[in-house]
Amino acid sequence: MRSVLSNSQFTPFGLWIRQYLKDSRELSVTNLDYVIEDFKRKRIMLLEEKQNNGHIHHAQKLTFRVIDQCLKAIASRHGYDYWGFYELRFPRNADMPGPGMKLNGQIITVEQLQKHLNLDQQFCKPLLLEAKEG
Repeated sequence: MRSVLSNSQFTPFGLWIRQYLKDSRELSVTNLDYVIEDFKRKRIMLLEEKQNNGHIHHAQKLTFRVIDQCLKAIASRHGYDYWGFYELRFPRNADMPGPGMKLNGQIITVEQLQKHLNLDQQFCKPLLLEAKEG
């Protein structure tokens, strides 16, 4: 069985996946919270939501890096402007946009977040999910 910190965050199917798929030594399972697309202006971005000031964990970062690189490589071929990958962190005990939330580590207001997520105006640079040179 896969190891998870809390079952309360999963749907019944998510719990089934964690019970019946290979364990985390062989298979990484993660979900991407949001793909936001303005189909009229052909803009697209990815957004991962983290509660309680959480962060993207290592296995997620590896998976999200692949998805980010694929979109960077192919979006323009389909006439899209790829805005990048973003992490939205909510402070402890907050689950809705408000004071203290951060987009890619930068404090952002509700109004700025709304403009950003509507793909009207970028308020910070996308996360760099590049592989570290080693």
